[in-house]
Amino acid sequence: MSEPAPYAPWRKKPFAVIAADAGAVRIAAANSAARAAGVDPGLSLTDARAVVPTLKVVEADPAADRACLDAMLAWARRYTPWLAIEGLDERGGAGLWLDITGCAHLFGGEQALLQDVKSRLNRLGFVCRLGLADTPGAAWAAARCLTSSGAPACVPEGEQRTHLSMLPTTALRLSPRTLETLNRLGVRTLADLLVLPRAPLTRRFGQEVCLRLDQLLGRVDEPLSPEMERLPYVARINFAEPIGRTEDVEAALRDLLDSLCVRLEKDRKGIRRLVFEVFRVDNTADRIAMGTGQAVRRPEHLFRLFREKIDGLDAGFGIEFLMLTVTATDLMASEQERISIGTKPESERASQSGRDLALLIDRLEARLGSGRVVRPQIRASHIPERAAGFVPALSRVNQATLPGDVREAALLHSDFGRMRPGARPIHLLPKPESVDPMPVGASASPTQVMPLPGFSWRRQTYHLAAAEGPERIAGSWWRGALPPDRSKEQQSYFTLCEDGGAVREYWRVESEDGARFWLFYLPFPLLQSRADHQPRWFLHGLFA
Repeated sequence: MSEPAPYAPWRKKPFAVIAADAGAVRIAAANSAARAAGVDPGLSLTDARAVVPTLKVVEADPAADRACLDAMLAWARRYTPWLAIEGLDERGGAGLWLDITGCAHLFGGEQALLQDVKSRLNRLGFVCRLGLADTPGAAWAAARCLTSSGAPACVPEGEQRTHLSMLPTTALRLSPRTLETLNRLGVRTLADLLVLPRAPLTRRFGQEVCLRLDQLLGRVDEPLSPEMERLPYVARINFAEPIGRTEDVEAALRDLLDSLCVRLEKDRKGIRRLVFEVFRVDNTADRIAMGTGQAVRRPEHLFRLFREKIDGLDAGFGIEFLMLTVTATDLMASEQERISIGTKPESERASQSGRDLALLIDRLEARLGSGRVVRPQIRASHIPERAAGFVPALSRVNQATLPGDVREAALLHSDFGRMRPGARPIHLLPKPESVDPMPVGASASPTQVMPLPGFSWRRQTYHLAAAEGPERIAGSWWRGALPPDRSKEQQSYFTLCEDGGAVREYWRVESEDGARFWLFYLPFPLLQSRADHQPRWFLHGLFA
């Protein structure tokens, strides 16, 4: 059995939750340290401070408690689909009901299941009380009043009366007023209640006491109202006779899309992922999945995405029913239509063009295939070949959604933000290509105004008329260290570039016939010829 999570030091100190009650601030719940010091639920905050001056308190937050219970309910579905929440009430209790009938053998038995629940909750930082019995009332009493030293409490089958008779009357889930009256009458345990005649109890307390006793002992059924898992947006249609014509499938799909879009409009949501399933009479099925670039709830647009796939659909011996499932949605604001006739404002035209582009991308994806339509994206890198790339057009991560620091780094380090227009070429080669420079005079060097008179590239010679530079771009030192000796000729430039060790001097040059290039050379004695020690030049990009 795991110990409670060590990251909650307040568990070892008196801690309580307070809430306003009848004009006074009272303790709604207290941890074990506070209870040991004498702080119990129902005590006023003033009295609690008198008992424990160092008591730490926080105000009750029912909404947060409910959200936590909802999260725990979803977590507990690993054990059984039949669960319910026991919400906060005047008794200060809250918890989960789990009906594990027919599920315990999947976890090695009831005891193994209880130990697994306890260990997992402890690792999550929760201290829990677990009770197992034939009836909900007996399980509640065992969890609240029968647990000792944190071990789960189990009531043997059919032995509720024997094992629970000595428990206090608080084990019956009675109202505080009824418990107070029973305590004044000297009825403090279940055994005291069980020997009393039922008629006087009914006259004095109504049906509450007898009903709780019968529920605990199993004489009266206590059905639970399970919290069913919320299903996604699903629409289906069954046919009285199998269909096989494409026109019939299209008509049914239109009806399904119309019904889904009406429901989504009420919830102010739009479709991002949609699955269309076709079930045939021979127990075979086809599944067609579609995605959209932005939230959409236009039936005609969604129908066009499926139309080409439906044309080639094999109906087999007949289609028995169709089902449409929305697997991903996004919030979507309602669109306001213009009443007046006239030219639309610039802002409205821009937003309309953005929606039209998203719809066009959806149709291209449906026709060409998933991931075939891409868009450029700026990346946070100062290395030219890493400063931009392509991502799927339907990818939800774009420049507008990047964090501020990453977006700023992408603009700054890629030099798009601080350099004048035209400082970077429009077209980058996939890899820098080596060029043959024309011989340079004895007094010339790459640091002069004209780095070289010309060069040959792809069997064509270019004579330079103008040049601008140099601009040094160093590799990413954090991606890999430089080799111990920069002069090693066996170390290729591309290997150094991948390792982050390449240092390049870039020049923007223009030939006599008007062509503009982005050249660089390696300033260190790397990849240089042993004979003349002339720099090696590379062509990396072309300007417009």
